Amino acid sequence: MPNHESVTPDAYSVIQSLRSVGYNLQSAIADIIDNSITARASEIKIRFHWNMDNSYISIHDNGNGMSENDLRQAMRMGSKNPLDRREKNDLGRFGMGLKTAAFSLCKRLTVKSGYKHDETFIRCWDLDYIKDTNDWTLITHAADNDSSLFLQQHEIKESGTVVLLEKLDRIITSPFNQKAYTEFLKKVESVEKHISMIFHRFLSGPQAVKIYINENEIKPWDPFLTNEVATQELATEQFKFGNTTITISPYILPHHSKITKGTFDRAEGLKGWNAHQGFYVYRNKRLLVAGTWFNMFKKEEPFKLARIMLDISSDLDFDWKIDIKKAAAVPPQEIVHEVEKIAKIAREASYRVYYHRGAKLAVDNTVSSVDYVWEQIYKHGILYHKVNRNHSLLLNFITTLSSEQKRMLNAYLAIVEENTPSNLLSYAVGKQENNEGNSNNSALDTEDAVNHIRDIIYAFRISGYKDDEIVNRLKHMKSFIPYERLFQRLMEETN
Repeated sequence: MPNHESVTPDAYSVIQSLRSVGYNLQSAIADIIDNSITARASEIKIRFHWNMDNSYISIHDNGNGMSENDLRQAMRMGSKNPLDRREKNDLGRFGMGLKTAAFSLCKRLTVKSGYKHDETFIRCWDLDYIKDTNDWTLITHAADNDSSLFLQQHEIKESGTVVLLEKLDRIITSPFNQKAYTEFLKKVESVEKHISMIFHRFLSGPQAVKIYINENEIKPWDPFLTNEVATQELATEQFKFGNTTITISPYILPHHSKITKGTFDRAEGLKGWNAHQGFYVYRNKRLLVAGTWFNMFKKEEPFKLARIMLDISSDLDFDWKIDIKKAAAVPPQEIVHEVEKIAKIAREASYRVYYHRGAKLAVDNTVSSVDYVWEQIYKHGILYHKVNRNHSLLLNFITTLSSEQKRMLNAYLAIVEENTPSNLLSYAVGKQENNEGNSNNSALDTEDAVNHIRDIIYAFRISGYKDDEIVNRLKHMKSFIPYERLFQRLMEETN
């Protein structure tokens, strides 16, 4: 007699359990969109079709599509080993997202996919069919005429995939009256706002993905107001963790008096200003958590202007305890101290902007009595004084300048900052601590530093300095010494 036996899971019981993983409509649709983006789709069309108990939701992308074998595998429960290494653009992990997301909304999931101008293939999970058979039986065609008609409306031209969700028993329930229809429309609106937030970095930029809901293009919601001149971007910090890098970029949003009411209202997002303060955790550019202090601090009014971008790769999924819904993250104990330090700096900056605190400038009715000239930040772990770029006089002056003049001014202010006595002293103290092994060095070659130095090189060159003269002058600026190699490289690249 064998000393082991195979116990096949009860199909219908497992499916019913998977329906209660914890998705809502917004997170479920976002999880399905993850698959489209991983498939390198440039266009994703979502349709919410109301027809009482015959309503449906479809997600149609123009991505790579799947072969018949790939489609069969994608429909399998646990289609990928969670321990396998993921590609850089892969937004999945557990091989369960498509199925669990769909089953949390509906009782029928049908997928049609086309691959490299080849024929299209269909696979369908129907929970009513599984209930009757209590078997893991995957249907290889449209389940009925309605499904077939819906799929025909979504033509796959070269390659792509259509996900069709029917029997929306978790979304629409009887009676199918006007109230139910109104609630349906409200849910569609909430999905649009959620997608605008979760995928905002994919929805913007030169290779932006276009996502539509019922033919209306979704615009990105930028939690950091990066296009606002009064937004402060504090120093970016990078930390090595294993074989990957964690990047943290704090932003301090403008005081409400510095932005329009429309911008202010939009910036409050889905949950309001207070709820959206803190860290925004991104995995491969996809937002997981929109505003958290990781239980380090309470969310309080004076700190609502602090929003911190935190980027991790999929290699850190288990270290950060990423869940199946991709809606939670916890920093590893090894970096909690660094994360907390950055949080404190951002909270202090938010507090100052919120209360308009700062040094008094002058007795002048045209200048706010609380405008401050200098602000404190931490740069590579060293206290650093930076000219307040949001000072009212400076902002008014900048609006009169051309793009080239703005670049020259920024370069000049950077040189002033680097040669301020307090910054030279901080640099000297920081260097001594580094030599004694008491300070944690961060990567110098950040995007912020690169842009900063390019502006300085540009300003010197346009003023008639030759490269050897530029190098000679910079050698005498002690705080630029850590950037010497970066200066040399950028001067060579920009010749």
